[in-house]
Amino acid sequence: MEAVPSPLPDTDSDRDWSELPVDALSAIFTKLGTVEILMGASFVCHSWLAASKSPELWRFVDMTRHKVIFSKRTGILCAMAKAAIDRSDGQIESFWAQKFVTGELLDYIVRRASTLKSIRLVACTFIQWQSLAMLAAKCPLLEEIECSYHKMPADFFKCVGRVRPHLKRLRVHMHYFDQDELENELIKHVLEEGGEVFEEPFEQREARRNADAFAIAENMHELRLLQIAGHNLTEIGVHAILDGCPHLECLDLSSCHDIYVDGQLQARFAMIRHVRLPGLMMVTAQISVPSVRGSLWLIFSEVSLALYLRRWRWGMVPMATTKSLRPLTPVST
Repeated sequence: MEAVPSPLPDTDSDRDWSELPVDALSAIFTKLGTVEILMGASFVCHSWLAASKSPELWRFVDMTRHKVIFSKRTGILCAMAKAAIDRSDGQIESFWAQKFVTGELLDYIVRRASTLKSIRLVACTFIQWQSLAMLAAKCPLLEEIECSYHKMPADFFKCVGRVRPHLKRLRVHMHYFDQDELENELIKHVLEEGGEVFEEPFEQREARRNADAFAIAENMHELRLLQIAGHNLTEIGVHAILDGCPHLECLDLSSCHDIYVDGQLQARFAMIRHVRLPGLMMVTAQISVPSVRGSLWLIFSEVSLALYLRRWRWGMVPMATTKSLRPLTPVST
């Protein structure tokens, strides 16, 4: 009599994944991102949907750097964010988002996320600074704010500093492009063509360029990390920040091409654990400018070279040599 072969073990295709215990499913879901859970795991079956609603999974909501962010409409993405916030059951600690955030969504977060410790918004141009300042005022545990690639006025930093004086981390990256500076350069050259020369007084220009730095220095004394990359502040603003924020451990000044780093500033940077300094990058842009004599084509560097030459003319800095134009090396202890 022939022996009956033993049955083959179950394959993955025969396994009923819906019968996994909730603890196991929750452990699996922690390896997924916010978008993957909302758009994938939640729709597998009822048991997976139930497991995906565990508040523990939604303490950290990250809706950045995902292809869905660039393909779905704002309304859909806001609805997804609201679903994530609701599932946190008031326990959310971090909310990170890119592009789609609106003022209405920030108001929604304020009403349901008083435990928020970190909010990071990247290129969220639909919001007004007052909405983000209101969120800071309503979230007493908030330690970190990012609002990058969306220009905020100095009043924003003043307001946030007053309502959250113990803020630990601030990130405000910008593309290095100063519209006011460029307009002033254009006006100057156009007026020169007409026989008049106009130039903003140096003190007034420095105050405008460093307004954000002054506001941060005066109102955010407990900062440990400051990323202010791409801003058009000068060394005057940097000194103000170092005076007003004595606890800084990390300072990112990359792409801040208008800072003249002398020996005094180098010595102060040496007291900070991590400092990221800009190289002297010169990116040109060709702009068509109407003038009284017809079309005038001007070529501008990204303000850095023009400002350096102007300061050299005023005797503020020595003329650059080939050696001095090498990229600056970050200082670390």
